[in-house]
Amino acid sequence: MLIASCGTTGPVKPEVIDTACDWVRPIYLNAHDIDVMDMQTKRAVLVHNQTWQNNCQKL
Repeated sequence: MLIASCGTTGPVKPEVIDTACDWVRPIYLNAHDIDVMDMQTKRAVLVHNQTWQNNCQKL
């Protein structure tokens, strides 16, 4: 019986590369958008923009 495998030494940790900041951008609104949006949508946009600012904005 032949067994093929890859030998490694020690535990292998997966590498996670976050690329969200490459394609996620803040949502910009104009006065008309703000007037016609309901409060839940306004909050969702605010949370999105705050999350982007905390995680992606360059110092």
